[in-house]
Amino acid sequence: MIYVVLFIIAILTVSFIIFSIVGIYCKIIKKESKAFLGMVMSLILLFLMMNVRNHLVKNELVKNIKTATMIQKSSNFSKKELVNIHFASEKIRVIGSDIHVVLLPRKDTVYLNQDLRNRNKFWIHYKKYEFLKLTAPIGYIMKE
Repeated sequence: MIYVVLFIIAILTVSFIIFSIVGIYCKIIKKESKAFLGMVMSLILLFLMMNVRNHLVKNELVKNIKTATMIQKSSNFSKKELVNIHFASEKIRVIGSDIHVVLLPRKDTVYLNQDLRNRNKFWIHYKKYEFLKLTAPIGYIMKE
């Protein structure tokens, strides 16, 4: 299901770019076009699908954390702390080091970055759905 949502996000991104190009072309040749409406609809649907993707990834991650055995190298997080993921749309400022948590038996990796301003806040990334660290974090957790 998550891969279907990722495919839809890719299609919406391409359609946004195409509608933008068509809109600019029509402005240049002074022709009437409804490309702006398509561009706005693509953008709204893109943000909606990104939100759906975040919720699906969060639900899968929570399910995997609850059922897996955890191996932690540099810190000690409880399952209760890792399951309590909050969504945020704020700008992320992190300290450079990563904290890795490996979920067995699948060997899925979750890594956390400590927030620069609030030392009890950790931004959580799920390695399974990340491409070259370009995706935004799923959300954050608070260390008690």
